[in-house]
Amino acid sequence: MNHHMKWFSTVLFVILLSGLICDLGTAYSETIELQMGKNATRMLDLNDGDVVSGRITLVGSGINFSITDAYDNIIQEETIIGLADFQLTATEGGEYSLHFENFFSKDTTFVTLNYNIQHYIFGFSQEIILLFAIVGLVLIAVIVFVALSPRP
Repeated sequence: MNHHMKWFSTVLFVILLSGLICDLGTAYSETIELQMGKNATRMLDLNDGDVVSGRITLVGSGINFSITDAYDNIIQEETIIGLADFQLTATEGGEYSLHFENFFSKDTTFVTLNYNIQHYIFGFSQEIILLFAIVGLVLIAVIVFVALSPRP
């Protein structure tokens, strides 16, 4: 393998590796055991424009659910019985909170929480930014490879 092929292979490997190690949104799943009269809070560290979408599934009685922003302002509040979907868009960066309360049930309720955080940069999803970056780097690598290849 000549010098140019080694260089091209190294650049291609770095591009592929950078695509694998980038955080392309984050998905979470958790089951919370809420005993009678207890509450639980989960914190989300969000940036401006991040979108969180999720689903809450209950086994047991209903619960009170609320979402607060970084300044403890209530964004969403509802009583959930069985199943509920939620979505929020962070209007500014900070720690947002998901609150679960089991104050009106005499039994333990199991809460399954599934949610995904989609990151946005300059109004574009992180996946789109990464796609453009990888395509750009591949094009640069191909141009350099062609420019440095020996002519017949």
